[in-house]
Amino acid sequence: MVVNFFFGYAIAHFHRSARTWLIGGIALNLALIGYFKYTGLIISSIDQLFSASFVIPTIVLPVGISFYTFEQISYLIETRQRKQAESSLARYTLFVSFFPHLIAGPIIRPHQLLPQFSAPTFALFSWQNFALGISFLLFGLFKKTIIADSMAAYATPVFASAASGGTPGFFNAWGAALAYTFQIYFDFSGYSDMAIGLGLMFGVVLPFNFNSPYKATSIIEFWRRWHITLSLFLRDYVYIPLGGNRSGPARRYVNVMLTMLIGGLWHGASWTFVAWGGLHGLFLLVNHAWRNLRGEREVNVVRQWIARVATFLLVVLAWVFFRAESFDAAHRILDGMRGMHGWLHGPLLEAALGVSEMLKAIGITAEDNWLAGGLLLGWFVAAFAIVWGLPNTQQFLLGEGRSKSAWLAWRPTLGWAAALGLLFGVAFTYNLVAVCSTPPSRTTPVSRSIPASTS
Repeated sequence: MVVNFFFGYAIAHFHRSARTWLIGGIALNLALIGYFKYTGLIISSIDQLFSASFVIPTIVLPVGISFYTFEQISYLIETRQRKQAESSLARYTLFVSFFPHLIAGPIIRPHQLLPQFSAPTFALFSWQNFALGISFLLFGLFKKTIIADSMAAYATPVFASAASGGTPGFFNAWGAALAYTFQIYFDFSGYSDMAIGLGLMFGVVLPFNFNSPYKATSIIEFWRRWHITLSLFLRDYVYIPLGGNRSGPARRYVNVMLTMLIGGLWHGASWTFVAWGGLHGLFLLVNHAWRNLRGEREVNVVRQWIARVATFLLVVLAWVFFRAESFDAAHRILDGMRGMHGWLHGPLLEAALGVSEMLKAIGITAEDNWLAGGLLLGWFVAAFAIVWGLPNTQQFLLGEGRSKSAWLAWRPTLGWAAALGLLFGVAFTYNLVAVCSTPPSRTTPVSRSIPASTS
């Protein structure tokens, strides 16, 4: 932070060499993230390509380095564009290290946050802001602990089995892929909601990071709704500098693909992340080409739902590469989704039996397989109902996109306080029972769960 602050000062005050200072600052930030995050990937790739035996060093990855690296790069670029640097080291340090968004986003631009630290409302207690902020916080907590963590219980054992050579059946593979699809959305959007809520408690407004992405009817629309702050960063600082769409369709498609490959690599130090980015790049190319061929057209409800389901399935297929530990593991999951390993084969319900034990601990008993299968089906029905049928968090709490008089619109009333208290009570009790009743052998670490955790 100190080094970047002085780079910003040099960019703003040494006009003749400002471009050199900007390039140097960006290079330094990229070198640091490259060393800490990608050294292992580079060395292992060299070993595989050239049959070498270089030793991969043990490097402790600083928490949140992907987020604050992008934020500090955006500070240097904005300083160059505005020819004005932040004058206070303390305020700049707060911009980078403001804890609500530090480790899981959203990615904040300087112009979005720095002026708020100078506003008279910053850190000034407001009952309205506190009530709205804690409402966002509790919505996010519920999404993360109840929905996302429960989905992880189904996804993790199947992906772990595939990583160790297992061959999941059709239902197992699709169950795991769908479970992870919901897990990553409710996990990451839950963290974003909590960040927004914590920010509001300090009188700080952070940008929304998700806008019902699984309601998208095209991959183009999906990326306007998913991890919005990252999409905008890649557009402004990668896609447009590469040339954007200014040099014809062919160059535009190359720029789209390069941007998505870089976005995939940003999420994690593995070629499977690059493959995930490449798949989305390919989807975007086809989507743009189709739009150019047919143009924008009004569609009826039936076609809209067909497009939504098709987009959702493409997203699910791409998530397999994002979650899998290797290409071999991803191919085993995809082969299972094609039915090449039978219908029901693998540890689909293994982790769910732990949920059965939790329910038994509070007096609910049934046959394990029946209960676990019913729980899985119930979670999927509930998840589809939420992502396709209900408003998202900001629509619930701010009434965005609908009338404020709607009965679901948030208000600082006793009824809403009771409802949110119930959400907190359910989340707290669920996790307390899970910790007390789940045997140690069932607690499998969940890796590669969300972009934030791998960054």
